[in-house]
Amino acid sequence: MLPVIEGTVIRLEVEHLPSGATPKPVWLWWSGVDATSADVDRLWQAFQRRFDIKHTFRLFKQTLGWTCPKIRTPQAADLWTWVILAAYTQLRLARAMATDLRRPWEKDSTKAAT
Repeated sequence: MLPVIEGTVIRLEVEHLPSGATPKPVWLWWSGVDATSADVDRLWQAFQRRFDIKHTFRLFKQTLGWTCPKIRTPQAADLWTWVILAAYTQLRLARAMATDLRRPWEKDSTKAAT
């Protein structure tokens, strides 16, 4: 027989989504029992922060190129991260040297249109 684990199930409903899609309810489980309304508020806000953090890490992984190479060890991942960070740093430092370098067909955006 399986043990019973006590907890609280919370159903979140969104009124509307920015995309206009039909929102589906989100179900959260909390290991606490007898949740108060303050607990529920804190829990859905924590879920929202978790969602933000998850997408931030996804963006970092894409920006750092972790989705491209076949990294097999933690040491290789660390090395790859430092290589990408060094490259981004070099590009950022060199940005000022390339601000006014245009190709012959590009217009000078710093001059006012006449």
